[in-house]
Amino acid sequence: MNNPPANIRQKAMDYFAQKLPGPDEQTYISCFLSTLKMVNASILSKIEMQPIEWIPYSFLHNQYYKEVELSTLLLKATQWSINPFVYSEAAMLNTMVWQKADLNQYFTQIFTPDRLFFQYLAITHGFLSEIRLFSLFPPNAPLDNKFISALYAIEVENGRQIQIQIRLLKDMEVPLSENEKEDIVNNQRLIVADLFDRLLTLVCRNKIN
Repeated sequence: MNNPPANIRQKAMDYFAQKLPGPDEQTYISCFLSTLKMVNASILSKIEMQPIEWIPYSFLHNQYYKEVELSTLLLKATQWSINPFVYSEAAMLNTMVWQKADLNQYFTQIFTPDRLFFQYLAITHGFLSEIRLFSLFPPNAPLDNKFISALYAIEVENGRQIQIQIRLLKDMEVPLSENEKEDIVNNQRLIVADLFDRLLTLVCRNKIN
């Protein structure tokens, strides 16, 4: 999979100004977002069985159900492609998500207030803050389009969750210096930004070429 061009987000805005996502584009987007949300929901399900302080638990408990709700909403709203190559490329990108974000580690470890838990919060903060598709659409994008409406609902909810996620990242007592915390948050954000740019490269391929 080729590296995304430096100005891919502007190209995406130009692309969506000309046409809204059709079946192929919707399939790329839905496969990517639903994978992130269902993986996060699976990780969050561990929280239910582990001792954790009430404030982070109540937030992550709510996030767990929201991830499932929004993922199923998006899947229902998607007009799926009939092109098998689209699914092959979407699967390749999702494999890259697992590898670059190193998601397996969050399934195998018990969450305690440590570096791994902080890193998990940082990567999920990146998912919430970096992946913003609706903002790439023109101002007159039709909210009566069910796919556009689902993306809007996801970003509205992400906006709510970001504020609490920031609070957890700032207030959680973990054996890390402030510089270490900042490095982790920034590194995880860059990973997510690269993955999002790769998604946009697939979605806007015709514009790029």
